Amino acid sequence: MQSSRPKLHIVSNSDERFFPGLSVAVASAVAAASGKFDYHFMILDGGLNDNSLNELDLTIKSIANHKGIGATVESLPVDQRLLMALPERRGSRMPYAKLILPEILSHLDSVIYLDADILCFAGLEGVHAPDGDSKWLLAGSLDFFDRIEKDCPWVDQLSPSERRMPYINSGMMWMNLKGLRELDFASSAISARASIGEARHADQAVFNFLCRGKSFVLPKKFNYMTAVGSSRPLCKGVLDMNIHHIGAPKPWLGPPKTSNWLAHCLWHQAHAAWFACAPVNQLPPPHDLATVRRKAMLYTFLNPVRATHYRSDLRSLRDPGGLLDKAREHWAATAKS
Repeated sequence: MQSSRPKLHIVSNSDERFFPGLSVAVASAVAAASGKFDYHFMILDGGLNDNSLNELDLTIKSIANHKGIGATVESLPVDQRLLMALPERRGSRMPYAKLILPEILSHLDSVIYLDADILCFAGLEGVHAPDGDSKWLLAGSLDFFDRIEKDCPWVDQLSPSERRMPYINSGMMWMNLKGLRELDFASSAISARASIGEARHADQAVFNFLCRGKSFVLPKKFNYMTAVGSSRPLCKGVLDMNIHHIGAPKPWLGPPKTSNWLAHCLWHQAHAAWFACAPVNQLPPPHDLATVRRKAMLYTFLNPVRATHYRSDLRSLRDPGGLLDKAREHWAATAKS
């Protein structure tokens, strides 16, 4: 039966190494759905096997059934001609594939991009620019490098006001594909990327440079990045956010640092709930814990704000806001029977 609900189109990418992250990102996005939209995920395939994608499709259909909506997953073929024009990073061109999405998805006017290392509680439905305002090309949350000048190899081409324009994180963002095509974005992006060495955030720097002044800033909760001190809202029991596991180690690839222990626990809860995995509760490495304790004391005198960040990370190890119990109820409501 044809659904009367509008459909969200979401793009992500992964290889087998990142497939556990992709699975949790996609499943948690559906679990956070309001019931007003159907979801269609398109996966840029960096080397996934059919069994992996079939398992993911079945899982999100089960979660969507609980929510009373539709959800589908498909492998998105990439034009090899376009892909080969991109540079390599660590032996793969896939990290830059989002630069050519306007051309790959020529049948769509807009899309939401979702990185494979994000755990969704706030969900995807608020990830868009203001309705009816066509000037915006992107919408996303501010990065730690909050101004373009902080990560822009072409800063000498910018006016002083442009240098101070917002710099968004590309891990979760809305893309105005129609507007980007009108600017011939893909060709410009490939040319810009080829003109530099390794920027700190490579593809992200290209997006922010080419779309400067046309990036709408979303609330931080839609892309809340883990770092020293990021555990503070988690200590208060706040779940209304999408947790972006930036940096290393990813939850499925190694033990957590003290600063992201609680965020790792939430990821492993979700993975266990939907994918028949034994729950994991790894403690931070002893040397990291000792370092954070030492810095919490040292920075009390040198940098009190920084010391507060370290103390909140230590406090998070006790889960003072009861976050894990809240999340457990959330997963149980949508887990496969």
